Amino acid sequence: MKKTLISILFLGFTLIFSQNKISDINKTFELEKKDNLYQEVDKVDSPAVYPGGISAFRNNFAKTFNSSNINVRGRIKSEARFVVSEEGNMSDIVIIGDNKSMNREMERVIKAMAKTKWKPAEIDGKPVKFRFRLPITMSFE
Repeated sequence: MKKTLISILFLGFTLIFSQNKISDINKTFELEKKDNLYQEVDKVDSPAVYPGGISAFRNNFAKTFNSSNINVRGRIKSEARFVVSEEGNMSDIVIIGDNKSMNREMERVIKAMAKTKWKPAEIDGKPVKFRFRLPITMSFE
């Protein structure tokens, strides 16, 4: 009986103190919805645009990126995420990836590019916040 009671208590504490990933996802969605943060191109009339377009953004990124700061061999994937505000400013820069040196270099480049104002995304002619994703895959010899 004592072992059964301890097992039930242990299971109960595990369930009580474990993280609930579904609720975390729902909270994130609710926050984004509350802040009017749009991340899907089909949800806005016009997405946020870098001056000169996406090609100019990629060219500027490539010119500023210094691959000698990356110390790894092989293929690396990282992703930059940031928000373009209603005023066209970049904020909330987050870099996700397995290689720390790649993440640091991407963060340096994106922060340097953050000085440039974007044309904000619009819904019904009104500027809105827009989440932008930039996935990068590179191979190093």
